[in-house]
Amino acid sequence: MPALPATPIFASDEPRTPVRRVRPMARSRVLLVNLLIAAIVLGQLYDTAADGDHWPFSSYPMFAQPREPLIRVKRLYGVTGDGEVALVVPRHLAPFHEARVMTAFKRIGRRPDRDQRLHAALEGVLARYDELRAAGEHDGPALDGVRLYVVTWPFDPTAANRDQPFERRLLGEALR
Repeated sequence: MPALPATPIFASDEPRTPVRRVRPMARSRVLLVNLLIAAIVLGQLYDTAADGDHWPFSSYPMFAQPREPLIRVKRLYGVTGDGEVALVVPRHLAPFHEARVMTAFKRIGRRPDRDQRLHAALEGVLARYDELRAAGEHDGPALDGVRLYVVTWPFDPTAANRDQPFERRLLGEALR
């Protein structure tokens, strides 16, 4: 009769692996960790109570609240026979993104020959719009020109006034 393999019948019969003893953390390390936690908590409490801007405990209020109660942005509008329509970048001017287009207009505004450059840039916007429209990339209306405005809104956290700007100031235009 063949011999049966030696298998443990009881858990106590299994071979034991040595247990590694974990040494407790040194007192100096425990003290250091507790001091670090206390410094962070106290620093945050101080910054909150002082209503200040003390790095690294700051809540960065420059991003938390508007600096003034008005919001001003540059916006492109297409001129049609019926009035004006807002151009949506990048849909109407792909592959350009709105942030890059507005940065380009900002740079143009700082140049001594800004009027000529702004007019040329707006003509380029009109040409790009027409090119994409002819290719069927968007279904916008035919334009007679484009205008660049600085549009101003009173600050509304819900943006309920998004479609009713408080003021529009014309910066430049390119008409056919």
